[in-house]
Amino acid sequence: MPSANIIFPDLRAEMARQNITIQDIANVIKTGRDTAGTKLSGKRPLHLDEAIAIADAFFPGKDVRQLFKKE
Repeated sequence: MPSANIIFPDLRAEMARQNITIQDIANVIKTGRDTAGTKLSGKRPLHLDEAIAIADAFFPGKDVRQLFKKE
C-alpha cells in the first residue's frame, strides 16, 4: 500500500530516519493504518492528544509543535 502524503515535513523526516511506518503511528493512536494515513495527510483532523502520543512514543526529545508544523 502506498504511503500517505504526510503534510508535516519534520515528522516525515524523523519517521524516515527511524524507519517508523504509518502502521506504527496507527498502533500508538489506536486506529487503523488508513485512518492514520488520512490524519497525517491532512484529510482528517489529527487531534492534539494523538500528536502528543506520537511524539512521546517515538520522538521524546522533539518539540511537538515543530514535529507537527505543516509545510
